[in-house]
Amino acid sequence: MAIVPKKFRQINEALDWAVEAKTTEELSARVRAISVGNSILMRFIAWGVGYEQGPWNLPEGKTPFKDEGLPENMGDTTITQEFRRILTLLPDGSAKNLGQWRREEIWMQICQGVVTSEVELLDLVKDQKLLDKYPTLADVLESFLPGWKKPEVKKQTRAKKSLVN
Repeated sequence: MAIVPKKFRQINEALDWAVEAKTTEELSARVRAISVGNSILMRFIAWGVGYEQGPWNLPEGKTPFKDEGLPENMGDTTITQEFRRILTLLPDGSAKNLGQWRREEIWMQICQGVVTSEVELLDLVKDQKLLDKYPTLADVLESFLPGWKKPEVKKQTRAKKSLVN
């Protein structure tokens, strides 16, 4: 199935479009089409699923930032445009020797410039929980990330199910 490469301003829009696919083959074709138009997509996904170490030594969870209430597509910048700054926060990045407060300040500045939906995505990638939002990606990533294995889904035991209900 050949899908024409699409260009997206924001990575979250691209991933949302990809996971709308009806079949695994279509999902794979859509991810491939997006990665042709956005060279950082696969690296970003690799960080988000724990295949590579992404931004590290940052507090886990939601990043506090001031939401300016701008509509989608109206952010000052995007993850793609901020990618070089994000690279500085990798274990071998240029910010590795900076103090913890400065690393967190850089992260918060990046989050402040992008729209809310991309901040959510950045937090998922930072915490390596991208599959929490896009679980169907796990079905195709083995063909894009050599050696990556789909995580096993833990099934709830009957005792846990009864506690939930």
